Amino acid sequence: MMQASKRTWYQGVVSFWLKDVGCAIYLIAAIITTLLCFIATGSEDLLELMIMFSIICMYTAIAWQSIRLQATEWQSLVVGYRKHVMFQGKVFIVFSNLITLLSIIIADNINLLATLTLANLVGILIWFLNRSFSHLFISVCNFSFFTTTLVCVLIEQLPVWLIPVNVVAFIVIVLFHKRFTPAYKWRPDSLVNYRNGLQSGWSPVPSGFLSNYGSSINKGLFPLSYFVGASLSQYLILIALFCAVAVTANLFINIIEHVIFVLTLLLFTIVTLCLWSKIQKQNSWELLFTLPIYNSSQSVKLALSHSALKLAGMVAIACFITVVALVIPHQELLIFNTLGYALGCAAGVLFSFAISNVCKNINLLSVFLCLSFGLNMGLANYMFENADNLFMLVLISAYTVMMAGLNRFTVRYM
Repeated sequence: MMQASKRTWYQGVVSFWLKDVGCAIYLIAAIITTLLCFIATGSEDLLELMIMFSIICMYTAIAWQSIRLQATEWQSLVVGYRKHVMFQGKVFIVFSNLITLLSIIIADNINLLATLTLANLVGILIWFLNRSFSHLFISVCNFSFFTTTLVCVLIEQLPVWLIPVNVVAFIVIVLFHKRFTPAYKWRPDSLVNYRNGLQSGWSPVPSGFLSNYGSSINKGLFPLSYFVGASLSQYLILIALFCAVAVTANLFINIIEHVIFVLTLLLFTIVTLCLWSKIQKQNSWELLFTLPIYNSSQSVKLALSHSALKLAGMVAIACFITVVALVIPHQELLIFNTLGYALGCAAGVLFSFAISNVCKNINLLSVFLCLSFGLNMGLANYMFENADNLFMLVLISAYTVMMAGLNRFTVRYM
């Protein structure tokens, strides 16, 4: 066993939290959503949803690290390894809570404290369950995200009396956590769960979800589907199902802002997952070169840029139809805002793909994807709120065309 050595608390942050797609996808989403809380202080309904999502995503990233610890022997071989990694996770949790607490103070709404404490309670349950039972990761996360989102949508403001209840429950769980099954214990099934999750980026979509219905989608988006796999069609079907459910629910209760935010977040999270899968298989071009439909590496890369453009077009159409169906029951059609939002989403997809074409270093890709995630979300939501004239629509159209050209140009550097 190695002897303990003095380390700064931030040593290895990039390697531990950003190099593996499973952790990075939740951590990046948590950081971006946490920072966006400042922008959403004017809309308390949206701020409630963002607080819940950011805190739970941060705990989910720590839960992923817990599974990683169970799947490896480093915590046994290196003294203080587990404490070092978990301390960094706790720093992230404190950071998220401080930022969200500051946004609550700015919004001047004590009811949002109930949302924050509930998010921490759900988050610590996700963490503690997965540090003992790695096979529960997908089911626990899916259930937690679904139920908390439903709570935010159906309940306008959580009651203040939930604050002490959540705090007491949180303290009890922390004090008696050692009574749970042994935490971070190495198990063979943990290694299997970790490897499966690593290959799919801990995709929130079950592996067999509607897998028989996506062959035509994967065929139409080839060769992008070659790099992403069957998950590509599953992601698109998931977006379509979410849009259908959201539009139906919007007929009974006005949840336009909630749906726009969740749809944008879901879209760019899925794009990030696709890019992680793409970068992992970027060295396997040889199999594509041997296909008779391609006569050179340049033709393969050109086909890949075309499939990315097709994906952006599908995203734009889906977003346009969804927003039209959302706004019509409650107000007159906002044609400029709707078109601006759809084009903003398409431009964000193309911009993300252009970044992945150029960045081959996984650390650099992590940083730029994090920045583009926030930029794309901010742009899409800004266009829906402010693109109410022809000038703004022309600007976003020009930007989208420019991103399409950038994707076509950068694909040669893959």
